[in-house]
Amino acid sequence: MYHVEDEPIKTVHLYVVREGDTRPSLIPVIISLCALSLLVAIGVLAPYQQPEQRASIRVPAVPLFTKAFSTPITVVPTGVKTYPATYASGTLTLTNGSIIAQVLPKGFIVTANIGVEAATDAAVFVPAGSANGYSMTTVSAHLLSAGVNLSTLSINQVIGTSLYIRNLQPFSGGHPAYSVKFATAQDKAMALKQARQRLASEIEGLHYPCRETVTTLLSWRCQFVTYSVPSYMHVVSVQLQGKEVVVTVWFVAHPTRIWVK
Repeated sequence: MYHVEDEPIKTVHLYVVREGDTRPSLIPVIISLCALSLLVAIGVLAPYQQPEQRASIRVPAVPLFTKAFSTPITVVPTGVKTYPATYASGTLTLTNGSIIAQVLPKGFIVTANIGVEAATDAAVFVPAGSANGYSMTTVSAHLLSAGVNLSTLSINQVIGTSLYIRNLQPFSGGHPAYSVKFATAQDKAMALKQARQRLASEIEGLHYPCRETVTTLLSWRCQFVTYSVPSYMHVVSVQLQGKEVVVTVWFVAHPTRIWVK
């Protein structure tokens, strides 16, 4: 028989130590708050704009009233026409007191009392005088200086001892050179264009093409019209075509309702 000796009992002391709690990280929370704040700011500060639409619509033209407009047509002439100087002409009376006939050639020159010379237009034969009296004849002549006229008896000369040369009537028709302005076709067209521009600036409102009358005045008679579009539409441009008005508008489309069952 074997004898077993019991080992002595050992006492073991166990101590339980509680570890510290793990704290969560704040970074995800901060990121979430920033994202939420950004979304709120965008939603509050950014205005909401509904989509705009543009369209051209035709509406009837409604007659209003007829009104007349007029303005003078002022033509400023720019054309210039120049007239050359002219030479006066007249008649010389030749009296011969001699018993000998006289012949004067064409271009024979005599001088007036103002120093202007006159020349005969043709050769002239002056018969001799007789016991019955002096012989007399006439010849046409012209002045050699342009733009000058002579009064009666401005020429009173004696050639030799018995041939008298006088102008018993005035020499006329002498004019100095001069220029005259006149209205060209372009001047008249420009004046009409300017008058139309003045009338166009006076007319306000939508109207049919005006009836035009042109005299010394430019007159327009215009039929005015109006039109109507829905109040939610904003007019961009208006054009009258025949008896209708073409209106370009923009408007905000009404939101589409979606029904969910």
